[in-house]
Amino acid sequence: MMRQTLRLAWLVVLMCALAQYGVAQHRDPLNEKEVNEMREAADYPDKRLELMAGFARARLASIEQLRADPKSAKDRPTQIHDLLQDFTSLLDEIDDNIDMYASHKTDMRKGLKLVIEANSEWQLELRKLKEQSPPEELDQYSFVLTNAREAVNDSADEARKELQVQNELARDKKLNKVYSERPD
Repeated sequence: MMRQTLRLAWLVVLMCALAQYGVAQHRDPLNEKEVNEMREAADYPDKRLELMAGFARARLASIEQLRADPKSAKDRPTQIHDLLQDFTSLLDEIDDNIDMYASHKTDMRKGLKLVIEANSEWQLELRKLKEQSPPEELDQYSFVLTNAREAVNDSADEARKELQVQNELARDKKLNKVYSERPD
């Protein structure tokens, strides 16, 4: 009886540890303030895309600050890794929002242009990060850096394609100005 109780206790501890591990693996790239800003801009795709591009830009700026700070050398690779993951998650969120607004024919041409410009900027910044990172640091985040670079390239391609579609819809006057006014 005592052995069964002990096994059950170990099983519960193991399950809790695995559950905690799973939760720890999913980081939210946005802080509470950013989430609230996104929520307030839900009906306005241009504003929402502008916000997300700004959040992504802030992650890359944080990487540059880390690289410039000699005091951060000890845990800099881990922090850069996490910021690159957040950056890539934000790009995925941008793409998801573009898909959502596109499916409802909501006008987001201004936001798409902003995203396309930002992607060009990000391609340069990520290339510079790869070229200027010390090899021993780069080894620790090269995989997420490669993912980020691929995500930027994919995002740029999709945004360009969607902008073409949006321009055609605008020419035919088939775009909704505000997301909540869509005719579902």
